[in-house]
Amino acid sequence: MAKGHLVWSVACGLLLPFSISEPSHAVECRAFVQMHGFLRAAANQCTFTQYNPEIIETARRCYERLGSETAAPLMFAGRDEFKRMMELRGQHRMCADIGLKFPMVVR
Repeated sequence: MAKGHLVWSVACGLLLPFSISEPSHAVECRAFVQMHGFLRAAANQCTFTQYNPEIIETARRCYERLGSETAAPLMFAGRDEFKRMMELRGQHRMCADIGLKFPMVVR
């Protein structure tokens, strides 16, 4: 699998079964923090006006549990992955796909 599709696949896999009421210890924090970096970058580049606060809270708890030395590079990796995919697919298509695949996160 190409690296460009890894975060996308991880994000899809994490969020589809994700229950908002689950505490951070119930999710895989490394993947969740990286996915959060990916989707925050999308929220900044796309015309989304809302970002699910429960996702932010879970990411915050995961960030704290992992510590900044581990979590910060994961957030940056997610952001960088979004940028690479946007360059390959184009901003309009990437934003449309994220809006369709992650309506529980961004709007």
